[in-house]
This record gives sequence, C-alpha cells and structure tokens, in this order.
Amino acid sequence: MKKLNISIANAVLNLECTDEAFLRELLQERYAAFVASGAEPDIHIILQPKSSPPTRTRMESVKVRQAEGGWRFVYDTFVADVTPAVDEAEVACLRSPYAVDSFLRTLMALYLPHHGGVMLHASAVRHEGQGYVFAGRSGTGKSTVARLLASIAEVLSDELVAVRQMPEGWQVFGTPFWGDFARAGANLSAPLQGIYLLQHARQHCLEKLSRRDALTAILQCSLQFAEGAQVAEWMLNVASALARDVPVYRLHFLPDIGFWEIVTQEVF
Repeated sequence: MKKLNISIANAVLNLECTDEAFLRELLQERYAAFVASGAEPDIHIILQPKSSPPTRTRMESVKVRQAEGGWRFVYDTFVADVTPAVDEAEVACLRSPYAVDSFLRTLMALYLPHHGGVMLHASAVRHEGQGYVFAGRSGTGKSTVARLLASIAEVLSDELVAVRQMPEGWQVFGTPFWGDFARAGANLSAPLQGIYLLQHARQHCLEKLSRRDALTAILQCSLQFAEGAQVAEWMLNVASALARDVPVYRLHFLPDIGFWEIVTQEVF
C-alpha cells in the first residue's frame, strides 16, 4: 500500500506515502471506517513522515499563512505546503497518527468553507435518519452528550463535525476526529435538523436564537486557523447561509438524557 483514499464530508483525500507500514498504521488506528474505494480524489496529499519533529519550536496552535504559491501550515508536528485551491499538499510530519490527524483537521477547516461547508467544534448524532449537532468549546459537554445518546443514536463525532450544503440541503457528516470518546465517529451523514449550543444549567430548557445571534454563535464554534480577508469572506458566507437555513438553539441542560425529549419535541 502506497496510497490510501479516505472520504471526509464528501471530499475524497488521496494520501500517498513511500512508508507503507505508516499508511497501514493510519488505516488501522484512525481511518478504516472512512476508506473511499474507486472514488476520484478531490485532494492529493503527499506524506513525508520523519522520526523527529519538522520544527524545533513548541507551538500551542497551528499557524496557517498565505505564501507564494498557496498556503503554508506550520505546527510542531508538521509543516505543509498547500496549493491555492487547497487540492494538493506536501506534508513533512512526525511519524505519528496524531500528526496526520492534526494536519487533516487543519486542512479540512480551510477546504470546506470554499466548498459550502464548515468544521464545527461539536458532537453530533444521527437518529431515525436525521442529524443533530451539539456545539460548544472544550468543557461544554460535547462528549457527555455523545455518551448519553450513544445507546439510542449513531454518534457521528464527539469533538469535530463537518456541516456542508449539498444539493439536497444541509448535511452533517461524521468525522474520524475524536475527543474523549477516543474513537472515530461513524462514517455517516444525515440531513441537519438543528444546531444546539450547549450550556450547563439547573434544568433542561431550549431557547431559539435570532439569525444574528445564530450567525455569531456559528462563527464562534467554527474551526479555522487561516487568516486573511479571503478566508474571512468564505467563513462569513457559509455561516450566514447556515444561520439562515437551519435553526440554532441554546440548549440549557443537565448531564442526563432528559434534554433529548425537549430536542425531539421541538423538531416534531
């Protein structure tokens, strides 16, 4: 194996690497459920794994900058050069599934807004064919919600989900990017019924947001490392369309499954 095709949010990523053992490791540990066989790739990625980090500086966050010929991604576990259209990338990375995972999160965060989508800090489930997104930063309860619903719904992710406008409408997609669950989400998609902003409370309560507040909330929950006017325009356009088309709520909840009855009552 020198190539591995995976699909995330209906985008096919072709990973090429001369280290076949490393590709097998990636497949077994992270991406087995997301293999895309026979599909034409949207993004070509050349991986160059190394035994030591490609940078010497400890970094708290990925840096993404426009550079001559495209984009430059820099982190303490990888350095990548990406074409302007975000359809090709050369990646020098630490020989670690974590390094590749970090790069792919950053890549998809840049790719999707230019293609009608966005990565959200959120957990999500599919229940009876419909998708529900529970958004919030670290500590708001994303993994808690995923655990509570795991027995009655299919968990699409407990950390990062992709939302994308497709011909049939807004869809939420499972991702291989996990949080406390320590396992990939399901490689499934579903029509997006609503976005629920998590907030700890003393009782379960659902509050629908105005479009303006919904737009602000979506932008705050979006994953994006790149800077510049072009990216800001992509993000604003996608978030505005999402806030227009999909209801956004603030979900005041306790850490028990009682919130689910309120969510489903609001939908039906």
